[in-house]
Amino acid sequence: MLNYVTDALKRFHHTRPRKAQDQPHAHLNTIYGAKKQYAPDSDSKANKKFVQEVTGTFLYYARAVDLTILTALGSIAT
Repeated sequence: MLNYVTDALKRFHHTRPRKAQDQPHAHLNTIYGAKKQYAPDSDSKANKKFVQEVTGTFLYYARAVDLTILTALGSIAT
């Protein structure tokens, strides 16, 4: 379990960003007066499967080692 996260990042071809990111994901502009705020629609089968694989991989790690990433995983899963 020592190299689990680094191996997972290599598996999903994640590159480290140049600048530090203080948010877990990009900010969406607020639309005032709207009843609900929806995320942009990117509902292809390939994207859905990729998100499920990443979430499942890190969910295993969260349950086994580090519970603090469960809130971020819940945000990503929704």
